[in-house]
Amino acid sequence: MQENKIIEQAAISEQEAQQVLDQIKDIIAETVHCEEKKLILSARWKNDLDADSLDMAFVLIAVDKKLDMYVNDQDGWNADSSLRDTCCGIARTLKQMGRL
Repeated sequence: MQENKIIEQAAISEQEAQQVLDQIKDIIAETVHCEEKKLILSARWKNDLDADSLDMAFVLIAVDKKLDMYVNDQDGWNADSSLRDTCCGIARTLKQMGRL
């Protein structure tokens, strides 16, 4: 199972993940109350951004609205996930929709 996740994540390039992060940085910074310069792909929700599950839920809802899509909350949206994990999940959905 973990091996499949790694393979799936490899399908999203660093550039694509960064492109998604650039689109949602403002939402994360405002919701989690942190500086945008802390929002790098390797940052972890809980450890680096001090985000709790409620913060993450608000980010997810705002991303849904901003990108006009359904964000899969099972793909990179847990407290131990990095922003890269989250952005890769969003990028996968955008690719399936033909929007990335």
